[in-house]
Amino acid sequence: MKTSFTTLACPDWTVDRVIDAAVESKYDAIDFRGYLDVVEVVDSPHFQGQDLREMAARVKDAGLEVSCLSSSANMTTPTAADRDAQLDKMRRYAELCKAFDCRQVRIFGGSVKDVADPVAFAAETLVKASEIARDAGILFAVETHDAWTNTAMLRSALRAAGEPEGIGLLWDLQHPWYFSGEEPEVSARNLAGKVANTHWKDLVRLPGEKYRLCPVGEGELPISRLYAALKSIGYDGWFTLEWEKRWHPEIEEPEVVIPAFADFIRSLTTSD
Repeated sequence: MKTSFTTLACPDWTVDRVIDAAVESKYDAIDFRGYLDVVEVVDSPHFQGQDLREMAARVKDAGLEVSCLSSSANMTTPTAADRDAQLDKMRRYAELCKAFDCRQVRIFGGSVKDVADPVAFAAETLVKASEIARDAGILFAVETHDAWTNTAMLRSALRAAGEPEGIGLLWDLQHPWYFSGEEPEVSARNLAGKVANTHWKDLVRLPGEKYRLCPVGEGELPISRLYAALKSIGYDGWFTLEWEKRWHPEIEEPEVVIPAFADFIRSLTTSD
């Protein structure tokens, strides 16, 4: 079991504070999703030149890995020209991976609005992305996100692409269950053999088809069933806390949630 958390949880923290929190709670890694006032870390001046080299050295010296670089690149876009821009972003993230010896970049499924054949379009993107991944020695993990929370549809895109090397899936445990009404066992069967990462969160439903995020284990997600479903397909990848403090500043502070998740996930995975 390998643990990580994304920097969505702590948008105001410097890298030194992020590292300290990871070490104190015995995490294995950090997932960079934004840094200070910049969401796309490839656009941050702190992820360039000497600043980047010093940051990578501090992460390594602390005994941590970078589990993933979480991008906003999309698999489906309104036009082929838009897709070229997304592929260029993927290339930039693949290049950035080298500094951290990171092997994974998260990409989104993207919108299918105005896309005549989303599966075919996605498959073509994945074939092109796989070439970038192979050249860089990394993997692009497509998240169950946006219009792609239906895991059967997402897997069909991967199959249409020929399940190419360098492409995997990131199972955000909330999204298929909450947005597509999938049972954990169904999601697991559809994603089996390709899950490279998982995002962990929890929620409480509110009136009007809304919800409030809450610490993992304190809400309505069927966490035990989700974990059992992952075990059933032999999952042994990252258990990543995605605490969306950057998008929802009203939720609990990272000082509380980051150590709480580390304790929770260890208890969950050692109670077999």
